[in-house]
Amino acid sequence: MLPSARLITQLTLISAITVLTACGGSSSSSSRGGPTDNPGSGNNGQPESQNHFDQTLTGFDGETVAFTVYAPENPQGKRVPLILHSHGFGLSRAKNFESPDPLESFLTNDISGDVARRAWLEKGFYVISFDQRGFGETTGNITVMDPDIDCRNVSQIIDWAEENLVNLSFEGDDPLIGAVGLSYGGGFQTVCSSVDKRFDAIVPLATWSNLPYSLYANNTPKNIWLDILSVASMGKLEPYLFEAIIGASTTGEIAAETVTRLAGHSPLSFCEGEREDGRTLSTADALFIQGSNDVLFNINEAVENYECWKGQGNEAHLFIQKDGHILPALQTAGRQILFGTEGTLYCDGQVFQTDDLALNFLVSKLQGTSAPAIPDVCFSLTAQQSGTSSSEVKRGGSLTSFDETQIIPGGLSNVVDLLTALPLQTVLATLSSLPVEASSTLIAVLTASTDPTSLVDYLDDIVNLLPSELLSQLVAKGKFIPLQIVTNDGVLAGIPLAMLNVSGGNGDGNLLYIGLGKIPADGGDAFLINDQVLPIRGSGLIAQEMIGASEPVTTGDTLGLMVYGFHPYFTHISSITQAPIPAAMSGTVDLPLLVNNSQ
Repeated sequence: MLPSARLITQLTLISAITVLTACGGSSSSSSRGGPTDNPGSGNNGQPESQNHFDQTLTGFDGETVAFTVYAPENPQGKRVPLILHSHGFGLSRAKNFESPDPLESFLTNDISGDVARRAWLEKGFYVISFDQRGFGETTGNITVMDPDIDCRNVSQIIDWAEENLVNLSFEGDDPLIGAVGLSYGGGFQTVCSSVDKRFDAIVPLATWSNLPYSLYANNTPKNIWLDILSVASMGKLEPYLFEAIIGASTTGEIAAETVTRLAGHSPLSFCEGEREDGRTLSTADALFIQGSNDVLFNINEAVENYECWKGQGNEAHLFIQKDGHILPALQTAGRQILFGTEGTLYCDGQVFQTDDLALNFLVSKLQGTSAPAIPDVCFSLTAQQSGTSSSEVKRGGSLTSFDETQIIPGGLSNVVDLLTALPLQTVLATLSSLPVEASSTLIAVLTASTDPTSLVDYLDDIVNLLPSELLSQLVAKGKFIPLQIVTNDGVLAGIPLAMLNVSGGNGDGNLLYIGLGKIPADGGDAFLINDQVLPIRGSGLIAQEMIGASEPVTTGDTLGLMVYGFHPYFTHISSITQAPIPAAMSGTVDLPLLVNNSQ
């Protein structure tokens, strides 16, 4: 039986706290000081031995910026590029790639850490791994990638590298710089390479395009992740961000000025070319890797980044795999708690090791060497199902309509469904140990009209009286609306489009959640594809780009729309306490269905 929504939140936060406890003290590594000379970019190359050392500098605002420098074995003093690497939110930098202790192995156990380590040890590149503002040994409040603060610190690290890395390679006056990182370590790449054009190639994994969409899609806070980010910040968030999280959990709203500020901390704002500061999108070539089951930064964000980079004339590639930001109590954990990336990718018969893919991309861009051809877009599945590749991301393509269907909004909708569906004797047997007044209340409910509106007067009593095994049904229970039966094997790969007509319920106050569902050909219950739901609000005609899908389909599978009155990703008070007045929904869904993995 599924745990209750509150228990899920507690388990998720415990997992986050466990990670953060481990992150609290970075283990020491080689602590030699940095180079004592200041050779600048014009000096001839000098022999170097493989080593690494910790370094700090004073930021523009007096805060400390901490990083670890990895110098390669370079007896000939040849010129080599630099890779910048950084960590996910709540973690800290890689201080010892050579012989990490168990804690550091945990902190850097993701594809981006593997790529950075190999760039140093195998390719002979310089690598700098740095603590982002407010994490590890870098001081200051966490601003969540403010271009004028976080990116200014990153630019200072690049300035330091130009002055102190004696064999750093240049193209004209510009250093050759690549970058790799996951999640928050992807955000510094997309945002800061738009501020500082010295980046030549980036590999952002599982990162955002637009923070308001990530955290507040359709004006609905993704509270379960906001809570995790709050815990992960260890009390160092800028005050306005703390206020936003508190407001999100109580009123379900985030102040408009905060939404605007967060939009400015997103690569989409640079892509759109309407920033007040006049900054434009990065000129770096990019390889984006994102997870279809990532419920923080979903497929759509990676597609938006890919299309922005491509639209600006940069070389760009997009690989969709399964893992990403994973909620421990709600999803199957990936390679690492809370986030991860699959190690092998499959694209129409081609097989790529993810770290090889990323490393080869960086090497080819920074050294001008040839690399194996890779697709523009790949939706990776499994070794047996291969996946599909193309030059663009498909939107819709297989249109199906559905008739009017009743949906009950609110967190109590599942209690209503439960009480009207269970036999009276089953409920009474479960409640036999409770006081007489509890049974009396439920008898009154169960023998009343089945119209859910008649239960409104009893809702407080129901919530207070139901035992935990029944209250556990509060965890999302979606309604499956069949759309079509699959007639050929294939794959859902792209972005579904919906045109929905919603009426009744709470009118303009309706808050529902939609996703794609599937009933397998060999039977079983409907399940939510890729664990993804998107909030929709209000009534009337709603045109909506749904969350992207990457899912194999088999002849005989039934595809449908999943609609929820409540979902534990979004657990603010107003989402739970909507009056359970039935709403009606009809409309069309346009599915990106590819038959036999062909276009």
